[in-house]
Amino acid sequence: EVTDAELIVVADYGHGLINRAGAHRIATIPGPSFLAITVQSNSANWGFNQLTKWPYANYIVVDRNELQLACADRDTEIVELADRMRQDMNADYFAVTLGHEGCLVLDKDSQQYLRALSDSVVDRMGAGDAFLAATASLAWTGAPPEIIALVGNIAGAIKVGKLGNQSIMRSEVDIWLHKILD
Repeated sequence: EVTDAELIVVADYGHGLINRAGAHRIATIPGPSFLAITVQSNSANWGFNQLTKWPYANYIVVDRNELQLACADRDTEIVELADRMRQDMNADYFAVTLGHEGCLVLDKDSQQYLRALSDSVVDRMGAGDAFLAATASLAWTGAPPEIIALVGNIAGAIKVGKLGNQSIMRSEVDIWLHKILD
């Protein structure tokens, strides 16, 4: 049992490992833990693995469809849905990946939209996971939404440029950062 972790990162793929009771148990681990989650909808669990099964998280990463499904709302602007869900879950940060359109990252004070950084897509599978993995520690340290959006989109751009389930390396992110910031 985890009781003294500082950062907990959970990818809930909806294959039965984490039910509502398990999500509640993870979300209420005592101590100074910071919980970062992604809750994914896919063809095997569509409509049955929703963000709403989690009572709380500090940092949430979902795609547009997963957010709309959790809110049962396709008509309201994404920024409004994201902020509503961020408030409902008392999250410090909420990120919505928007595929070829980029991402939206909110905290309680601001929002940052950043366009996608790659036009070349080899395989989009795992891009949201890469976004979460690259940015969870940034959210944990209190980075502003602009930084989270930039690093997340870099990770997503690197991932969509690779075929299959290949990891992205920090050195790859560093190369992109240097190209963008120089």
